[in-house]
Amino acid sequence: MINLKRILVPTDFSDSANHALVYGTSFAREYKAELTLLHVVETLSVGYASDLFPVPMAEVFQEITGYARSELAKLSVTASARGVAVREMVAQGKAAAEIIRIAREEEIDMIVLGTHGRGIIDHALFGSTTERVVRKAPCPVLTCRLKEHEFIDETEKSSG
Repeated sequence: MINLKRILVPTDFSDSANHALVYGTSFAREYKAELTLLHVVETLSVGYASDLFPVPMAEVFQEITGYARSELAKLSVTASARGVAVREMVAQGKAAAEIIRIAREEEIDMIVLGTHGRGIIDHALFGSTTERVVRKAPCPVLTCRLKEHEFIDETEKSSG
């Protein structure tokens, strides 16, 4: 018997991540599981970041974190409207390491994530993030590709 109590859906707010959220929400509703939405703010190296941003790194992190929290809140409202208990988390660090750490600490039963992030560079980076998570996760991982075989009802997708 499958027993899912905690599902983690990491997101970078890309189409691929939003697609994975549809699956995560559906599983959470079906199994009456709690859905944890996670966004990881990548750590920028101080030298590189200070050349790009003439503001203190703490301010940059706060701004990015604020944006992430507001986007997570929007996603949370959608999932909650489908009858799912949702938690929102923002972490700082390398995406794969943080996803794996949180999955362990929160005793996550399944991770659902997209296979591609935003843009060409993020596409490659998020692809490798997905690969690292699949290899090192402490629980099963469902990866969701766009435009592939679907097993979610079309009404789920249109309302999610």
